[in-house]
Amino acid sequence: MKKIYYILIALSVLITPSCDESLLDINNENTISSGNFWQTEQDIEDGLVAVYNMFYRQGTWTRNIYTQMQGMADDGVSYAGWTELQEYSKFIFTNYNFSEVNTKIWQEHYVAVFRANQVLDHIENVTFADDKHKQDLIGQAKFLRAFYYFYLTVLWDNVPLILKTSSAADQPEQKTADKLFSQIEEDLKDAVLKLPSTRDANEYGRPTKGAAYGLLAKTYMQHHKWPEAIACFEWLIDGEGKNYYDLTADYGDNFRNTTENNKESLYEIQFSLMNRVGFDQTDNYQDPNAQLGTQIEMNQAPAGIGWNNIEACRWMVDYYKREKTTDGKNDIRLFYNLWYNDAANDFPERTDHLIYGGAWNSDWGNRVFIKKYSTDASPIYYWNDNNFRVLRYSDMLLLYAEALNENSATPPAKAIECLNRVRQRVKLPTIQKSTYYNGTQITANKETFREHLKIERGLELTLECVRWIDLKRWGFDQQKLNELKNRDADFNNFILGKSHCMPIPQIDVDNNPNLKQNENY
Repeated sequence: MKKIYYILIALSVLITPSCDESLLDINNENTISSGNFWQTEQDIEDGLVAVYNMFYRQGTWTRNIYTQMQGMADDGVSYAGWTELQEYSKFIFTNYNFSEVNTKIWQEHYVAVFRANQVLDHIENVTFADDKHKQDLIGQAKFLRAFYYFYLTVLWDNVPLILKTSSAADQPEQKTADKLFSQIEEDLKDAVLKLPSTRDANEYGRPTKGAAYGLLAKTYMQHHKWPEAIACFEWLIDGEGKNYYDLTADYGDNFRNTTENNKESLYEIQFSLMNRVGFDQTDNYQDPNAQLGTQIEMNQAPAGIGWNNIEACRWMVDYYKREKTTDGKNDIRLFYNLWYNDAANDFPERTDHLIYGGAWNSDWGNRVFIKKYSTDASPIYYWNDNNFRVLRYSDMLLLYAEALNENSATPPAKAIECLNRVRQRVKLPTIQKSTYYNGTQITANKETFREHLKIERGLELTLECVRWIDLKRWGFDQQKLNELKNRDADFNNFILGKSHCMPIPQIDVDNNPNLKQNENY
């Protein structure tokens, strides 16, 4: 059962002609308006819940962000029947106003920012019975604003920064990724101070101090601020956070709807099937009973079963199978993450091979489908209630190893320890004993350790909307692009100096003189 039930509060602004405002500015007491809302502690709470409600949009975490984030990375590929949807994940951006991806993701992220700004702008005018509760709400609003700006930045780089409640007449100024990351860091540093370390079960959907530290660390990593990131990881892994977080014994527990909010999760988007409403209602901003589920499973299931908007690249299977576990088996992460023609032969000890309600279709050949986040439903429903783990402890361990390595002349012992914790959870040998490298000591120098971490992150975090963020952090040059082309043919469309970010919706560029289209578009 989900721990938070999100409702949508519709807020309207009354606009009157320029004259004697004292006569014309009359509140309509029969409806919610800016004149009679934002008066009480409950109003602030309801306004904050409206920010959470933005998780349930096709341009945020219901569906399309998975296709775009994974499709642009080298672990995912789209063969969607909708040509433009497929092309958008292949760096072919023909229509900058493509509604299903570009304008929808952009607009819905900014609606979330707008709602968070409303809470922050009005909360100081409301009297709270408990100041600790007030500070918690501020921390949540700042976390959510930072969260949405983080994804705006990793997708578009240069976007308007809006920190106050906006109006239709506003023409906000565009900021660089560097300035955006700095603002995200400021919001999250304040959230760290205000959010509690733990929450009761009925508040699992709200961020904690650990969630804020996790997102702050990821932001510092994108900003290449290694010492600052290390300080966050020290709290999470070596400090107070070790009382709350750890790796689960079973890797698969991170993707089941029966093992949600476990010790490996720093933050999850809570999904629920409590409102089994029609398809169109998930887009209705004003419906308090809108669908609260995710379409991730329908989005990635094979054609004829689901929409097949996104699937996995074949190289992933080969990389998982390059070394055996300490008991002579294949990496269990391959079993949990991917579905392919030889899956049953690669894991003869498992009886639960079939997903999406059937056996492998021989017509699919060497294609690889995404098993991660699938459920036992057959036939699959439009939505499922499997929480999406946005911030995971194993991600923190591998980022900690990367930050320590970047901040040192050679890989520190702590970095190697963090990497080995992730490997040993799935029964792989320590990196020092790995047979894949034929005796090469990848821990001997900074460069070889860095290159291995890139692969290790791909195997541990594949198809979790993490890989594109990683590729952006590592940067693009001709050598790296050639390597990406060998793994994912979509990168043949990638243009250096252009394709590292998406085009800004042209309608916004045309309507805002302070907004310029991204370079080379």
